[in-house]
Amino acid sequence: MHTHETPAQDHDRQRPAPVARTADRHDGRGPRTPGSLQGTLGNTAVTRMITVSRMMTEDEFKQSSKRIVGKRNTSEISKVDEALRAFYALPDTGEVARWYALRDIVRACEAYVSHKPEGGNRVAGVEQLKGEAERAQSELDAEAVFRGLLTEVDRMVTANEDPDMDVRAQAGEAQKASQKMSGPTFTALVDGLIRDLGELRGDERLPGETRAVIDELMAVVGLVTVKQYPRGGMPGMKLTSAADQDPAFTFNVDTQARGGSSFMLGHVAHELTHVAAHQAFGSSPVMELVRAGATDAQVTALAEERRDALARLRRALEGGAGFSDFQQRMLEEKLGYGGESGKLKKYADSFAAAGKITPEQQAQLIAWDAAAGQASGTLVEYDTVINQMLVYLHLWETDQNHPFYVELRAAAQVAFDRRSQARAATAQAGNNP
Repeated sequence: MHTHETPAQDHDRQRPAPVARTADRHDGRGPRTPGSLQGTLGNTAVTRMITVSRMMTEDEFKQSSKRIVGKRNTSEISKVDEALRAFYALPDTGEVARWYALRDIVRACEAYVSHKPEGGNRVAGVEQLKGEAERAQSELDAEAVFRGLLTEVDRMVTANEDPDMDVRAQAGEAQKASQKMSGPTFTALVDGLIRDLGELRGDERLPGETRAVIDELMAVVGLVTVKQYPRGGMPGMKLTSAADQDPAFTFNVDTQARGGSSFMLGHVAHELTHVAAHQAFGSSPVMELVRAGATDAQVTALAEERRDALARLRRALEGGAGFSDFQQRMLEEKLGYGGESGKLKKYADSFAAAGKITPEQQAQLIAWDAAAGQASGTLVEYDTVINQMLVYLHLWETDQNHPFYVELRAAAQVAFDRRSQARAATAQAGNNP
């Protein structure tokens, strides 16, 4: 999963009655668990009427797709009948259930048509139903669907179940639902996620290291002027202002929601860390985690230090005690992502090809990549994944004495201190003509 964008990728009776839904709210007492967070994204209670377009009934569909000879239940058409029947059997609540039921109708229709390449008298009726189901799904409240899917995944994570193994593929469906939100609705959703990250500081159980990081991240939120679903590229944060302008960033948000609320807030922390580190280190648009002007020898030492910290974290994670299979896999993915080899050169070449950095900047970044050796990825993603995992562990309510948590907090403090020192030095240099 890529979270640092490169510029080159820069349903009368036949219809369920409207249902009013009001999101639950956190009362401010006790820890803000993933389950409470997903219901309060943006601290706004949401009441909406859920409706879908008129769609043909099962009897109407059978009439439109009848055949002159042969038994209906011996054909692939019966699977479409079953999907349509299941949709009409739904109770009058549940945006997510409707989303899936309509999706199943579309899939059954597609499967039928694919088995009829030569066409047939039923195909037209099946394609009409497919279009009606797609239209009905598009008219559902996409934000309510997204929130509902977060609720489902949060429950699974809390129960130590594995969302990645669920056949309903909630992460992919959440991503599809997010694409159907209007721009303002999507932005408001992301603003709510950012506020929820900031409000974690009101939890007295929050480790000091994580509190300090969140303070740092909230300080740069104003620099993120655009929050959107990724358009023509990968999710991530990118600098969108010119060198002679005030810094401004665009946040292309990853809405897979693999781990529910913990995933979403961890993603926000990851991307805001890119912004905070960029400002601290005075780095190029690639947002490398290296202070401007560093020597190759300094970069070698820095990469080795971060590589060793990642190795200690891997050793602390060995065996998986204290984590579910899903949580273990998420942490292993972050540790791998934070230290991939050749990453800085890849970004440098991509940014240079897009005209986002100068040839001189490209040459410097390639030299630093070589100086870092196999730990090149630590020069781009180390701080981001450290902070991301801090959020994961807090929302998972991991024991703070767990060896991995202890090592993670130590690594986070070192990285925080380095950014703080670089920020102070960058500010001082800016004040000296």
